[in-house]
Amino acid sequence: MFKNGIVITGPIGAGKSSALEIINNLGYETVDLDTISNEILDQEDSLKFIKEYFSDCVADEQVNRAELAKIVFSNKEKLLLLENFLHPKIQNKLTSILEISKGLVFIEVSAPKNMINIFKSIVIWSPVETRIKRLLKRGMDIEDIMNRIENQPNDEWWNSIGTVIENNDEKDFESKLKDTIQTLQ
Repeated sequence: MFKNGIVITGPIGAGKSSALEIINNLGYETVDLDTISNEILDQEDSLKFIKEYFSDCVADEQVNRAELAKIVFSNKEKLLLLENFLHPKIQNKLTSILEISKGLVFIEVSAPKNMINIFKSIVIWSPVETRIKRLLKRGMDIEDIMNRIENQPNDEWWNSIGTVIENNDEKDFESKLKDTIQTLQ
C-alpha cells in the first residue's frame, strides 16, 4: 500500500505516545489513530451508530468515551462491533493523509491487527508491571487497566510483529528509537 507509513504500536502503557512525541520532535510527520478515532466518533453518523448499539454511552448528543471504553473492553463482541464500524473510516482517513504526505509518516496504532501486514512496525514494549504503574499514574482505575490488558494480544504476539524497542529507561529509549528509525528508512 504505502511505503511512507511506519506503525508505532505496543501494548497499553508501553510508551507509544512518548515515542510519537520524540519522533515528532525529530521533525517527522506523526498521526495518532486514537485522535482520528475520536474525531470520527464526533461525527453525526457515528452518533447514530452509538445511539443504536451503545445507547448508554450517549448523553446530551455526545458520546461518553469513558463509558464506551468500559463497555467494549469488558465485552469482546461489543469491541468487535465498534471496531468493524470505526476501522474502515479510520483507514480511509489515514489513506488520505498518506497520499498527500511527502516524507515518512509515523502512525500511532493501539490495535494494529489490520495494519501490520501493510506497514513496517516499531513495537514499543515494557513489562506489564511497569505499564500498570504508568497507567495508574495517568489516573486510570485498575479494573479498566486490567480489562484493556486482557483484550490485547500477549507479549509473544507483540514481539513477532515488528522491531521491538524496550521502554524501561527514558534516555536509552530515545537513543534506541532514533537508531531504529535510521535502520527502517
